[in-house]
Amino acid sequence: MQANEAVGRQFEVLSRDDLDKIHGATMEVFRRLGIKVMEPDALELFDHAGADVDWKTRMVRIPESLVEETLRKAPSEFKMYGRDPKYELDYSDNKVYFGIAGCAVRVHDLDGEVRPGTVADVENLARIADYLENIHHILLMITPFDVPDEVYHLHCINADWKNSVKTTDGFTWTARKAQETIDMAAIMRGSYEEVMKRPPLLGFMNPVSPMQLSKELTEGALVYAKYRQPIVFAPEAMAGATAPSTLAGLITQQNAEVLAGIMVSQLANPGTPVLYGTASTVMDMKTGTAAMGGPEVGLINMATGQLGRYYNLPRRGTGGVTDSKLVDAQAGAETAMSLLMAAMSGMNFVYEACGGLDGTLTFSYEKLVIDNEIAGMVSRILKGIEVNEETLAVDEICKYGSTNYLGSPNTGKMFRKEHYLPTLFDRRNWEAWLRAGGRDISQEARRKAKWILKEHMVEPIEKGIQAEIDGFIKKTTRKWMSSAPISS
Repeated sequence: MQANEAVGRQFEVLSRDDLDKIHGATMEVFRRLGIKVMEPDALELFDHAGADVDWKTRMVRIPESLVEETLRKAPSEFKMYGRDPKYELDYSDNKVYFGIAGCAVRVHDLDGEVRPGTVADVENLARIADYLENIHHILLMITPFDVPDEVYHLHCINADWKNSVKTTDGFTWTARKAQETIDMAAIMRGSYEEVMKRPPLLGFMNPVSPMQLSKELTEGALVYAKYRQPIVFAPEAMAGATAPSTLAGLITQQNAEVLAGIMVSQLANPGTPVLYGTASTVMDMKTGTAAMGGPEVGLINMATGQLGRYYNLPRRGTGGVTDSKLVDAQAGAETAMSLLMAAMSGMNFVYEACGGLDGTLTFSYEKLVIDNEIAGMVSRILKGIEVNEETLAVDEICKYGSTNYLGSPNTGKMFRKEHYLPTLFDRRNWEAWLRAGGRDISQEARRKAKWILKEHMVEPIEKGIQAEIDGFIKKTTRKWMSSAPISS
């Protein structure tokens, strides 16, 4: 059950000479400044490999030869598998997958209310995403307020598994929590060996810009590397604030941060699957906020996609993002533009692609359904135009060219392959639209979301396995509650 991925055609903003210059500048940053690594085991890995480690300042200066030698160990492609291992994402070549928005603190629900999210929202949104054909990966969509903060990651992953067969995010904030997710995946898969054989969890490590690898996420990345779960390395740098104001400067710094993170995974366990990524943008100098919906996000994605290919690594981009607080024209414009640019940049995986508002701080039920339609249109664009004897249709033109093509057998044969057929966007004329109720896109999206929640049934997890997962979460919760409070 391989996902119905798009196949991307890359748009490039950098020349080969530009890429060489960025690589050279990155190596100079590694030589002159280095990167601060807060996790002792990672420092030990760099020290043992031959980097110049200052244990007092935690700065690591890395020679170019070590960078290149270590990057060669990272795989150029890999596969992930859903809760149902028949569901497969193949991160190779120019395949493109879309994931929903993640880690929102609020939901815009189907009653139009904006409120804190709950585990029930995670369950509902996972079931909707499982149904939607252009969404391939389920994230930790919401930070739910109705379960203890120390174990919300387990509740979210469990909710995803219960309501979708698709691949899901893992959780890598601290070694303890990362190991908990691996342990739970071993229950779901049947063994740790099966977790490693068919990876179900996508880890993440966001370097702390400028030029730091945090203790907590590096700990988690080391755990995921041990079990060969794929890891995304994607800084959230802001040009003008936590990175140089120039895009070339941001990209150079980001490149150093990503490469250093990937090196940690490969020094820990060579061959660990990785995604070369970005979540960077510019700081809006009027408001002091991250401009997630700005055009610069698209340019950064395109440059990042090129650099990922430069290093022969799978890529992760950010698209579908908007700074709008409502499902309005701004949300539609920013979402469509950023999603298309990320997909055309040669990213294998577009994170935050569907459902996010307010720079991904709010998750919208109706926007999730709308963005699925946008992702479908983007996928059609990526397929391009196939030119061959059949599609050139010379015989058909000569036969029907003076009338119309509605009676042509070729029309019935080819239109489903060639034309994007929306399931939500309305193409009827005014009168037909009025007769059907005259509903706007938000109303239609809410109707569709409610229908999915009522009608879409997901194949359940085997009862014994689900009971064991539920027991694991209860036991882990008791352990957390009995220990001293630890911030998550």
